[in-house]
Order: sequence, then C-alpha cells, then structure tokens
Amino acid sequence: YDCLIYLASARRKQNSLTSDISGKSKMSGFYPTALMKKLVDYTQCNNQHRLLLVEAEVAYSKGEYNVAIEKYDSAIVAAEVVGILHEQAICNERAGDFFLAHGNIKRATSHYGHAIDLYHRWGAQAKVDHLCK
Repeated sequence: YDCLIYLASARRKQNSLTSDISGKSKMSGFYPTALMKKLVDYTQCNNQHRLLLVEAEVAYSKGEYNVAIEKYDSAIVAAEVVGILHEQAICNERAGDFFLAHGNIKRATSHYGHAIDLYHRWGAQAKVDHLCK
C-alpha cells in the first residue's frame, strides 16, 4: 500500500500527478498500477481488490470522480469476496474519505460505519477509536 500513501500525500500537497500516477513516480521510483497488475496476474484472489483500490485512488487524484466511485465500489466487493476483514475495512475507509471530501456525508457515514464494524470484528480497537473521533 505504499502507493496509497504516496497518492494521499501528493493530494495533500496538491501536486500535479498526471504523469507520475500511471508511469514511474519521480518521487519514489515505483510503478503503482503496473506493479499491482503484475501481482493480480499471479494471485488474483489476493490482489484484485488492492488493484481496484489503487485505481480508485488514482482516479480520485486525477479528478475522475465517477471512475473513482466505480473503483471504490468494486474494490469493496472484491475484498468481501476474499473475506479479508482488514482490507475490506481499508477499502470502506478510503471510500468514506473520498465521499467526505466531496461533501456526500450520507455515503461517507455509511462507508465509515462499515469500516468501523470491520475493524472491530478484526480486533483493531485502536483503529475503531481513531475513526470514531
């Protein structure tokens, strides 16, 4: 999830991400989507939701909001299929952040609620407490 950190931090700095996102990152030297696509080729069930989440974050960073929504929704469904609680929670939390940033409080609250429930079921009480603040 290094690329999620990179994308979030770049968004905070309001950097232009157009060439960095799909190609080589000038700041950190990784190829976010290309690397994730290779991982999906090898182990799709463990990585499909991760790729979709990265693609959602890339679309968000590029201002492609409809694509981002579609990718967040797909990432959540894909994470549910494999049943990895903490990754389902991460997908919901990131979607919640996206909707909150765009003023859709109802959808943000729904995603945060799901994330809190999933983190709680996973046993991550500190994360639950963090999201409840």
